[in-house]
Amino acid sequence: MDAILGVFFWSSVIGLAAPLLLASLGETLAQRAGLFTIGIEGLMLGGAFAAVAGAIVSGNALVGLAAGAFVGLGLGAVYAAMVVLARADQVVVGIGFNLIVLGLTSLFRRTLFPGGMTAPDTSLLAPVPIPGLSAVPWLGEVLFDQSPVVYLVYLLVPVTAWVLWRSRWGLAVRASGDGAVAASAQGVPVLRVRMQAMLVNGALAGAAGGILVLVQSGGVFVDDITNGRGYLVLALVMFARWLPVRVMIGAVVFGAADALQYVGQTIVGDGFPPALFLMAPFVLALVVWLAVSTKSKGPRDLGLPLLG
Repeated sequence: MDAILGVFFWSSVIGLAAPLLLASLGETLAQRAGLFTIGIEGLMLGGAFAAVAGAIVSGNALVGLAAGAFVGLGLGAVYAAMVVLARADQVVVGIGFNLIVLGLTSLFRRTLFPGGMTAPDTSLLAPVPIPGLSAVPWLGEVLFDQSPVVYLVYLLVPVTAWVLWRSRWGLAVRASGDGAVAASAQGVPVLRVRMQAMLVNGALAGAAGGILVLVQSGGVFVDDITNGRGYLVLALVMFARWLPVRVMIGAVVFGAADALQYVGQTIVGDGFPPALFLMAPFVLALVVWLAVSTKSKGPRDLGLPLLG
């Protein structure tokens, strides 16, 4: 029990939740606009690869993180062209997209970086204690001794909420996912709004992949490093009912399930298979899907193309 209540566990939770939170904020915007992005796993994976590649080439982790966001933006544009402009089935495109990105990143890693992919220096993304606040026992050590990008991710929660509920673009996003035909008849450029939402989603997912690999994984890229986290994002957004603040709470819950891999063996003893702790986030995701899939009242046009 001491391990679960300890600073290390909860500090890990806050850090592990950050990439899930960032990707989920983008997915919240996309789903509010009517786009169910099964391909977010591929967006995160492509961003993770680009982040490490950019850091290797430039020698700068911040450049690598920007590269991850940029590649995520580009992949998001390709994805949007297929599901928004070409009106292809969003589930089929998403599954195929994930498989293609997985294959391409594996191919590029082997051909372009045969000696392995490790960012040479990630010190710019190392934890930075906030003076004064980080000295507060337990709470300060958990919340205020994180990487600067982790702070930024959590600050994006109120920004996303404001954009979604207080801005004209946010109103157009919600209208595009909750009555697209009526919104289009009233002059809302639904296709353009959905394209924009998908571009934002792609950039945030790519940056989330970059944070995952540069901040949480020591700058090392291996094949399929996202390991299904994109699917966790989809479950998380449904769990949160498409509300940014609830997305943050859900991300911390999923982060806690993920962090069990670090302390679980201490709690239950060596006789317990450690692989079961790695399953915890996905078991939680399955429970969430079963619990909310029949009760959730999401955007009415979620996953549906604009016809006519």
